[in-house]
Amino acid sequence: MVDPEDVDYKCTLTDFSLKKAIEELNEDPKQRLGSVQTLRKWIREQPHFTCRTDTRFLLTILRRAKFSQLVARELINNILTMRTSHPEYMVNLDIQDSNTMAYIETGNLIFLPKRDKDGRRITIARAGDINDKRFTPVNDVRAYLALSEMIRDEDENDVVHGIILVMDFSKITLKHFQRTTNEQNKINSKIYQDCNPERVKAFHFYNAGTMFEIMMNLMKGFLKKKNFERVHVHDNMESLYKVIPMELWPTEYLPDDYKGPSAGSIDSIAANTKKRMMNPEARARVLANTSDKYRLDESKRPKDSAPSESFRKLNVD
Repeated sequence: MVDPEDVDYKCTLTDFSLKKAIEELNEDPKQRLGSVQTLRKWIREQPHFTCRTDTRFLLTILRRAKFSQLVARELINNILTMRTSHPEYMVNLDIQDSNTMAYIETGNLIFLPKRDKDGRRITIARAGDINDKRFTPVNDVRAYLALSEMIRDEDENDVVHGIILVMDFSKITLKHFQRTTNEQNKINSKIYQDCNPERVKAFHFYNAGTMFEIMMNLMKGFLKKKNFERVHVHDNMESLYKVIPMELWPTEYLPDDYKGPSAGSIDSIAANTKKRMMNPEARARVLANTSDKYRLDESKRPKDSAPSESFRKLNVD
C-alpha cells in the first residue's frame, strides 16, 4: 500500500545516477518506497522525535546510509540531537541571510557549476579569504549547510555521487586557525561527519605552505580515519589539474595562456549562485526543511532509549 506522503514522488535520477545508486548504495528501485516507508514508520513510533518524513528527505538519508535502516536511524538521531543541542548551527537556515550571501559575494565559498566525470559536486573553500567580522565560526557552518541544502533540494542526484571539497589555503595564517576554539572544532566535526547527509569523497588541500604541519595535526584530531585517508595535498595547480580537469576550474585558477573552456570567473559563478539563492521558492523550501520544529523532546524520550549525548559515528562513506 502506497503511503500518502509518497504519492507525488517521482524519481528524477539520471540513468548514470541510478546505476551508481544500485551498484554503490544498495538501492533497489522496486523496494525504494518500501524502504522509505519502513524508515518513516520507525520515525513515527519515536515519541521524542519531531522529524521530516517526506519522501525526498528519507531517500537522502537512506542513500547516505547505503540503504541500511540501522545506519539511517543513527544518522537521523544524530541530526536531531545536534539540532536540539546546538540549534545556532543547524536550525532555520536562510539562503538569503546577509551573512550567507556574503560568503558567496566575497568568493569564500565557490560552488562550481559543473560536476566531474563521476558526477561529484565540487566546492572550493578559501579559508584564507575569511577576514570579515561577519564570518564567525558559526556562520561558516550555517552558510555551508544552507547552500548544500539548497543544492540537494534542487537535484536528487547530488547525494548519490557525493562531493569533492577543495580547501585553498593560499592566504591562510595562524590567525585564521585561531578563529575557532577546540570545542567549536569538535562541534563542526560532529556536524560534518555524523550529522550531514553529504558524502564527501575527497578533500584536496591546496597551497598549505608553512601552515601545513599545523593544519594536518588539527585534521588528525578531528577527522575520522576514513576521511583523513581521503585528504590529498597539492603544492601547485598542475597537481590539481590531474584530478580536477582544467575546464571545471574558475579562470582565476587557470594559466594566463589557457584558451580552453572553464567555469568562468569567480564573480560570474557567484552571480549565478546568488540568482539561485534569490529564488523565493528555494528560500522557502530550505527554511521549511531546517525548521526549528524538527528536534528532540527529552521529556518524552523512552527510559530505555540511548541518551541524546551519545553520538553514534557513522560507518558509511
